[in-house]
Amino acid sequence: MQLPSPAHFTAGIEKRWDEVDPITQTFVAPNAFVSGVPWRYGLDDTVQITVNETGPRVRRRDCSDTDFDCNFWLGDAVLVAADPSPDTDPLQAPIRLKFSTGVRAVGGWVGVCPRDPFDAPFFDQPLFAVMWVALASDPQDWQLVINADGRTGHVCAPAKPLVAPFVGARATGGDRIVEVRFDAALIGNRRYDKLALSELTVER
Repeated sequence: MQLPSPAHFTAGIEKRWDEVDPITQTFVAPNAFVSGVPWRYGLDDTVQITVNETGPRVRRRDCSDTDFDCNFWLGDAVLVAADPSPDTDPLQAPIRLKFSTGVRAVGGWVGVCPRDPFDAPFFDQPLFAVMWVALASDPQDWQLVINADGRTGHVCAPAKPLVAPFVGARATGGDRIVEVRFDAALIGNRRYDKLALSELTVER
């Protein structure tokens, strides 16, 4: 079942990609790689999140006009990866999160940035975000696609409503989500430089 915003989660946990993980208390240096290294974020005391066990390397960065400029809130810690392909294909997805124990629901804000930071026409353009979900009942099946429309943009003031697309889903029938993958596309497959994921909202 698709969830169009964090407001549709029941007792949702916000998972931020902070410099100090609130569960593990592990320090994550600014601009540090959080994939391709022995690293896991804690969702809570029982669930760990592995970032890109395979695929592009992912850095933890900050949303600002001096670091990663996209339309999340100023100061948000975000996961950022280069997008290797213009195709929205789960096997090419730039950001991939695996849960050590399956969760009921998960969602996040997706943003992109241009290769040229002065590419003004890039901003305020339609952005199509997708999230693939692998369920515990069939973890090799990536056919369940959640999608949402939003827009590209610059960093936002805290508490301002976001126009970046939010993709979220809840498993049904007692199943659990064990992995999610995120990607995005611009109209006409116009290229962008990197894809970013802001904090997750998760139902245990």
